[in-house]
Amino acid sequence: MASTSSTIQLKNVLANSRSPYLLQHKENPVAVSFSSARTRFLWQEFTPETITLARQLNRPIFLSSGYSACHWCHVLAHESFENEETAKIMNDHFVNIKIDREERPDVDRMYMTYLQATNGGGGWPMSIFMTPNLEPFFAGTYFPPQRFRSLLVRLAELWEDDQEQCETLGKNVIESLKDMTSSSSRVPTSLTSILSTRPSEKVYQHLSKTYDPRYGGFSKTGPKFPSCSLTLEPLARLAAYDDEDVKDHAREMGVKMLGGIWEGGIHDWVGGGVARYSVDEKWIVPHFEKMLYDQAQLASSALDFALLSEPGSTDRQLCFDLAADILEYSLRDLQSPEGAFWSAEDADSAPEQGVKKSEGAFYIWSAVEIAKIIGNDKEPFNYLFGVEDDGNVDLVHDMHGEMRGKNILYRAHSVSDTAAKFGLSTAEVESLISKSLAKLKIWRDENRERPGLDDKILTSWNGLMLTALAKAHTTLPESYSIHSKVLPAALSMIEFLRKNMHDPASRTLYRSFRHGRGPKGQTDDYAFLIRGLLDIYQATGDDSFLAWAVDLQREQDELFWDEQGGGWWASREDEGVLVRMKDSQDGAEPSSTSVSALNLSRLSLLHSNEYEHYESLAEKTYTSIASELEQIPRAFGLSVAGLMDLEQGYGEYIITGGKTDPITIQLAELVHSIYSPNKVIIHLDPDRSNQYQQLAKINMTVKALVEDDDQQGIRRPGLRVCEGGVCGMPIWTIQEARRAVLVESSQGL
Repeated sequence: MASTSSTIQLKNVLANSRSPYLLQHKENPVAVSFSSARTRFLWQEFTPETITLARQLNRPIFLSSGYSACHWCHVLAHESFENEETAKIMNDHFVNIKIDREERPDVDRMYMTYLQATNGGGGWPMSIFMTPNLEPFFAGTYFPPQRFRSLLVRLAELWEDDQEQCETLGKNVIESLKDMTSSSSRVPTSLTSILSTRPSEKVYQHLSKTYDPRYGGFSKTGPKFPSCSLTLEPLARLAAYDDEDVKDHAREMGVKMLGGIWEGGIHDWVGGGVARYSVDEKWIVPHFEKMLYDQAQLASSALDFALLSEPGSTDRQLCFDLAADILEYSLRDLQSPEGAFWSAEDADSAPEQGVKKSEGAFYIWSAVEIAKIIGNDKEPFNYLFGVEDDGNVDLVHDMHGEMRGKNILYRAHSVSDTAAKFGLSTAEVESLISKSLAKLKIWRDENRERPGLDDKILTSWNGLMLTALAKAHTTLPESYSIHSKVLPAALSMIEFLRKNMHDPASRTLYRSFRHGRGPKGQTDDYAFLIRGLLDIYQATGDDSFLAWAVDLQREQDELFWDEQGGGWWASREDEGVLVRMKDSQDGAEPSSTSVSALNLSRLSLLHSNEYEHYESLAEKTYTSIASELEQIPRAFGLSVAGLMDLEQGYGEYIITGGKTDPITIQLAELVHSIYSPNKVIIHLDPDRSNQYQQLAKINMTVKALVEDDDQQGIRRPGLRVCEGGVCGMPIWTIQEARRAVLVESSQGL
């Protein structure tokens, strides 16, 4: 195997990148230089210049995709990218490109589809070998160091000996991907036809079959992911809409999973928040990175299931506790001083100064450490949290032996059992546990290296958090100290996004921000932010949020709508992305397709002057994935949830009255106290005539009500329940309103 050029060893410099993930690799010795021109090329980002370089050199491209909090990305980097021998092979024979999958999901999505199709699964780090024309011919994820070096040599030899075979394979892959995304073979259908295949029933059957009644979640073995859009979102609709047996079981499954997460080691008992997933079936041993999208979705779903649980019940308390805990962590550790939220905290950190980083080092404890820090309370504390002298981590779940002799805190015993064992009252146990956890947090913050922070701001994930904050403002009891902070946090975030992430002059939403704007936004950035804005509008009645959502929806329509096949392209047109794909399947994050469909259904009522337009786009969005909804609805959980909303029927609650009027406040609290995702809430303040006028311009129902109230001189607070643009008589008392809301929530709007 001959080298295509002579090389000299260089220090990699990715310091000019804004991505925290790429900056992690700035010291890798992966670099390329060419003695003929003495030109040096280092790890490259995915740019036209890099692609041109690969074509000029006629070299295959090695594309490595990951994210800053990815543990196995760190392992691959340490074992291979920091290895001189491996780096020399890469530098001599490949053009090496790093991408942050969170900034360039369009690139990642296309090659991940190829990886999943050829390997039967995917994940990060993603390792793709492709021609200079960006056509992939080999894919994998993490490779052990010796295997990776052997693979590099074999693929370099293959390119040198039979470049034509690599190119033919790559072209065939791209053609197959294009066929997968083509809409030409789709059979025209309708919403009625889709609903006749009973997707919600199939999702319920699948979740019931995979449900773990012992530990909660939807696998009886590890790993276990929350995947809220596939699990808790459809379950909440089933718990609200279906017959009593299904309702009870759906609610039970949802609360059981939330309880397993709350009690498990996946929940950081010391600092709050939740890790990305559990490697075991008991939710005890997490993969320790904390992602903003998980915090947002779990807090949001916990609040949904709180409303679905009986007032005063332990289930409702558990759901509120989990949501409050996640939000406390998120506002303290993930919210930037400017208002928006950072993306993630890493899984790895150094156990002590100058020591190699290891997974979970920030979160695990020896029994000796705990005894030293909390003193006399150690016995009941250790009993409740399963702390053992020799550690409590099963070696099966500790591949590298990094947690040997350490403990992950999890709820091994209940407060009442602990109280009985040690002759204490439950109040005494709760007090000592609270004090002990506070001591551990202080010690941890002062003595341990904190995991790395991915401090880039993503529009899409901030949109998810905006939804959680809006729900918390209307749902979380004021007895939780975090309640008073969630609305200011939401408003600060919106102010940052308006100022830094959106350019109204060019009608451009940006995807990321870190020391300046990053790439332009993709469909999920628009969809998730629009959803959050609609939620905060309903929570506050501030029509400026609705107006911005309407404007962003117009931009999304113009940029991403597929005129031929319906539905949404996931990204903008880009000559460097050979196959423009759609983001339809829900997963760790909801798909832009499912969230867009939900947004359109709500906008059809809030912006009812364009009802037909929104309704048509929503229907075409669902029909664009009709065959998938029929064949594998379990992979489209949030889309199925949206179909359940449509089948149940959408409606409006219109609240009139001054914002500070006690009756208006009680009416708002009432309509927010019922889980009804198929409702939209419109606030009309007679003291704000400009708001009346603005809403009347875009909503025919509001216009008719405003004109009628003006003629009659009505200014008192009231509630109207509307359906299909027709509103019932105004309701003036809280008692009547409560009866009306309860009837509507039980029968569907």
